[in-house]
Amino acid sequence: MSTRRSPPTPREPETSADDPPMAISPSPPKRFMAGSLGLRLASAAVGMPIIIVAILIGGPLFAALMALSLTIAIGEIAAIVKLEIPSALFLVAVAAIGAIIGVATQSDLPLLWPILAGGLGIAGVATITAVRSVARPDPALLKPILLGGVSMLGGVAYLAIPGATFVLVRGSHQGTDWVLLAVLAIMSADAAAYAGGRLIGRHQLAPSVSPNKTIEGAVFGWLGGFGATIALDQILNLDVEIWPLVLLALVLPIVSQLGDLAESLFKRAMDVKDSSNLIPGHGGVLDRLDSLLFGLPVVYFFLQWTT
Repeated sequence: MSTRRSPPTPREPETSADDPPMAISPSPPKRFMAGSLGLRLASAAVGMPIIIVAILIGGPLFAALMALSLTIAIGEIAAIVKLEIPSALFLVAVAAIGAIIGVATQSDLPLLWPILAGGLGIAGVATITAVRSVARPDPALLKPILLGGVSMLGGVAYLAIPGATFVLVRGSHQGTDWVLLAVLAIMSADAAAYAGGRLIGRHQLAPSVSPNKTIEGAVFGWLGGFGATIALDQILNLDVEIWPLVLLALVLPIVSQLGDLAESLFKRAMDVKDSSNLIPGHGGVLDRLDSLLFGLPVVYFFLQWTT
């Protein structure tokens, strides 16, 4: 009697502890992109000395740098929302410049609001003028113009009010040191978040807003900002008690990352990646200001509370 052997049961391939799981797709490599990082470092090497010198000198130079940066940022907002009204854009830019330069000569907060109100008024007049100057009263043209006008008004408020706190902090007691602390601590938080996300980032922080941001990167950013704030206080010998400073160190990197997310939400809604390509490796001016626009007001009100 003959017997037939059953075909051998296929064996699962042997795996060792060093082999990656077969059913799981490989994770992103834990390394930096050399080209992107090189561009970021090169741009920082050029831009940082200019920023630091302007902060140290202060006065009209610092105000002019802020005004120029905000004017460029307003232009980037106009490009993002596809605004094509040169006269309105020009007047809005002038409004922002006037607000910042005006604040630079003042030291008390109450005078800030009339200046900003005047700037917003100019922006409003510019928008109305642009709408009325449309040769063809076509509703299809009116809607994007009104949308652009509202975007510009929002842009002035979003940029000019926080931008004014840059100048107000610079004019306060130990203002140079406080601006340096804010700028360097926020930049440290940004750099740490970037490094943490590249090295160990696995879990998305806000996938619908910014898919590349990770929880691990956010934690790295917070730790980097906290550590930089404490270290800079010791280096700059700031006139502040330790416990209020610890509170600032806890809050500042969180708020600065919220500023980054807020700009990401705006760009996501408009389906753009960067505000522009003006700064190699970094995007546009708005991409560099987003964290500072949220962080500097925190430092300003912190100083109002502690002094």
